[in-house]
Amino acid sequence: MIKTTDKKSKIKIQVLYLLDCPWCVKTKKLVKESLKELGLKAEVEEIIIDSENKAKKFNFVGSPTVRINGEDIQETIAKNRCIPCEKIANKTGGASEYVTKECKCGCRVYFYKGKIYNYPPKQMIKKAICKLILKYHTENSIEILQNV
Repeated sequence: MIKTTDKKSKIKIQVLYLLDCPWCVKTKKLVKESLKELGLKAEVEEIIIDSENKAKKFNFVGSPTVRINGEDIQETIAKNRCIPCEKIANKTGGASEYVTKECKCGCRVYFYKGKIYNYPPKQMIKKAICKLILKYHTENSIEILQNV
């Protein structure tokens, strides 16, 4: 297990999502699996976005969003139609006005190796973590990259 102690090299992962997002459970699981497979420890913060104010505070771009040390794991942000979210948006009651509005706009999608995903694939998450490791931990990078 590689532990980071230098303040610059600490890993903080944020998972931002809408409460009823059908892809957030899978995303959170993939983040945890990625860390385990890489032999890393990190602070993982789960942030539920349920209002316009919270969305602005966290510069929310769509559910689910994964950021590592404040950087989105994918530069290009895109949304696409999501049937489960459309059902949430059409439900009466339960969801906040913001969530209902956001669900009507579609879910965030990720592009990885020529495919479109409704959540970030594990390999994408692992590569984003490794990119950070390369930035601050060149002596440990070869060992970590062997796990990708």
